[in-house]
Amino acid sequence: MDISIPASLLQDFHFLRPWWLLGLIPAIIFCFALWRSNSMLTAWDKAIDQSLLPFLLDRSKSNAQRTPLIVLLIVWLLSTISMAGPVWEELPQPVQQREDALVIVMDLSLSMFASDHDPSRLDLAKRKLRDILALREEGQTALIVYAGDSHTVTPLTDDVVTIASLVPSLSPNIMPLFGSNPVPAIQRAVALLDEVESNRGKILLMTDGIAGFQEEQRLTEVMEGTDYELLIMGIGTEQGAPIRTSDGGFLMDDAGVMVTPTLNRNVLQSLANRVGGRYHDIQLADSDLAYLLPDNDLLDDSQLSDVDQQFDVWYEAGPWILLLVLPFIALIFRRGWLFGMAFMIAGGTLLPTEPVHAQGGWWDSLWQTPDQRGAEAMANEQMDSAAALFESPDWAGVASYRSENYESAIAAFSALDTPDGHYNRGNSLALMGNYAEAIAAYDRTLMMDPQHADAIQNKEIVERLLEEQEAEQSEQEQGESEENQSQQNSDQQQEQQEENNDQQDQESQEGNQDQQQQEQQQNQPPEEQESSESNSEQNTPSESENEEFEEQQALEQWLRRIEDDPGELLRRKFRYQYRQRQLDGTANARDGGQIW
Repeated sequence: MDISIPASLLQDFHFLRPWWLLGLIPAIIFCFALWRSNSMLTAWDKAIDQSLLPFLLDRSKSNAQRTPLIVLLIVWLLSTISMAGPVWEELPQPVQQREDALVIVMDLSLSMFASDHDPSRLDLAKRKLRDILALREEGQTALIVYAGDSHTVTPLTDDVVTIASLVPSLSPNIMPLFGSNPVPAIQRAVALLDEVESNRGKILLMTDGIAGFQEEQRLTEVMEGTDYELLIMGIGTEQGAPIRTSDGGFLMDDAGVMVTPTLNRNVLQSLANRVGGRYHDIQLADSDLAYLLPDNDLLDDSQLSDVDQQFDVWYEAGPWILLLVLPFIALIFRRGWLFGMAFMIAGGTLLPTEPVHAQGGWWDSLWQTPDQRGAEAMANEQMDSAAALFESPDWAGVASYRSENYESAIAAFSALDTPDGHYNRGNSLALMGNYAEAIAAYDRTLMMDPQHADAIQNKEIVERLLEEQEAEQSEQEQGESEENQSQQNSDQQQEQQEENNDQQDQESQEGNQDQQQQEQQQNQPPEEQESSESNSEQNTPSESENEEFEEQQALEQWLRRIEDDPGELLRRKFRYQYRQRQLDGTANARDGGQIW
């Protein structure tokens, strides 16, 4: 009979808690001591002839005493192996996520440049925004910014890593319209929550103030028709500080008075009270987040929803091994065995309850697969190490993407011929500025999954960015061609005038040079005359070298024009959206000309 072991069992077999196997060391020591006690000779063995010992000594009692110890050893071994967690099979489990959604509305008016927080209100707000995103392990999050007009940075998504990557680019300089108008921003936040039909929607307004009672009344009217909770984080101080400009001076109003924006805490607190929300000043510590965004530990079924995803968990076989221990545990009711079983339990409680993972790679490889070690590194925010450990291309691509190594992410996602694989490859290409290739990747995703909403939305954004890029390039090339043409005309006129002057001088000099050369050639032998002519031809620069030099100069000039501002992508997006709203007649007008 041929008994074969499945290959998956040998390949995937490992222990979830390998450090429990250290409990086998006392068992081995115990077994050795038991064997030695059985082999020790008594005083009767030395005094009586060996042939008479079986008739004079009753050894059955000693065997009966050793039996509980042997049973204890077996129970010890089985219990230790069971607690180590032997696994070799994965089972799919449905994924549930919290339905709560949070829309962060951030003020990017010029008053955020005020320096009453060190170094400025804007820097403190961005640090706090990163802390908020780090806490968003579940649920969906969106980010909206506003100044004179409002713009959506990211719609509701569970990918907070992407939002965090855009935080350093946030600045009032990327806004197409200066001012401070939070009303359309809150309206946009309500619309985002209405789209997902969230029953736990929250809006977090991060601002340094609103413009009095009228704006408070308008915001109250927007929130009264919804079930969403408004949370307000006040940024700034009541003393305020001037707004420093890029030239080193300070912002002045139309009357020439220095602008000093202050935090109108009372108005913000009144707004929170009217709509049943909460208000707290921004803090360096986490007390503001603890009050505005408390943890919800107890969730009922209505607050959880199944998502169209599954993940695999290892099916642990340890509990089934404990069934083998039950017959031996039943023997503790025999007289004299209770002490042995109590000793086993006491010894077991001295073992560690949680495994301590070894740091050495060779040790980890004995108990964990590369993907498991990669997942552990990703959980510890070691994205570079995780990308190197993962064998699964999708997880390797995610780790590279989060470490901003987009080239490696593209290489990993290219190995996946799935809708999500092409979609993630398109996102990586877009962040590298390869808009045409990113659009091709989104097209591949939509070919395989026409209802892929994220691919449709990102494709539209990248197509607009590509159109703007091509339009700007054409405008720059047209302006450069006109400048080059005018420069060439002036250069040609100057060169023509210089050539006329040089020609007159050259004609006067050529007569003297020809006369001197004729006299020298008459005095030189024929061989020297030929060599001098060849040297003059070699010193003349060739046309190919001139063309290469001109191409190199043109390339360097083009590379110097490439913009490396990380906020340029958002600035172009907002500017495009504002132009479209102007054409549609939905753009917001600046109220009273105030730009801060």
